[in-house]
Amino acid sequence: MFNKIEPSKKKSVKVAEQIIELIERGDLGPGDRLPSEHELAEKMEVSRPSVREALSGLQALEVVDTKIGSGTYVSESVRESNLISTDLSLLEKEISHLHIIEARKNLEDAMLEVVIENIDQKETFPVEEALEQMKSHSSEREYQQYMDADHDFHEALVGLTDNPLVAEAAQPLLATIDGSLYRELTRKYYLVDDSRIKRCFNIHENLFNSIKEKDLEGARASMEKHWGLMEDALERSEN
Repeated sequence: MFNKIEPSKKKSVKVAEQIIELIERGDLGPGDRLPSEHELAEKMEVSRPSVREALSGLQALEVVDTKIGSGTYVSESVRESNLISTDLSLLEKEISHLHIIEARKNLEDAMLEVVIENIDQKETFPVEEALEQMKSHSSEREYQQYMDADHDFHEALVGLTDNPLVAEAAQPLLATIDGSLYRELTRKYYLVDDSRIKRCFNIHENLFNSIKEKDLEGARASMEKHWGLMEDALERSEN
């Protein structure tokens, strides 16, 4: 039923497309259990991380449900075929999340010095408001609201550079925070519970406090801690 994946595009996208094709044909229906990650990887001749990424993406799109200790099943509320196909295009735009983190880390580290130089002349309310929203939504139950506030925080930091070119360069990277697959992986492997979310908020708060105090090394240390934890979490998702 499952075929070998040819290397014409990202393998996780091809895995997801093949699962959706089987659902559209009726070979898999609501409530049906999918083969294990290991079985899918063998049948399609891809790595388990590629299968795992495909399943995480399909779960974020509500096409499949994963039940711990039981397996992955086609969702009881599978969407209409045309909607699935449209949403799947989002997966094609997803690149390695470790690459995204590396790019964001490099950009934000490079702009820190400028932000600190500008901090006395710029309005910091957008950053403070985003931090307040992160604090008030620092729980697993309000994860999506927390991530929305996280996006606003990083966007407001970019605004403190007062450089439209930096802002333009940052937009595609900031947009990844809103990606369904990125959020699903972050929730599953990094911000897994209330304590981890609160730890993440504290790192952001310490980062901004260091910026206000013009402590470049302190700000960089907070940023390095944040991205280091993210990298460790996403590396676990690929193993």
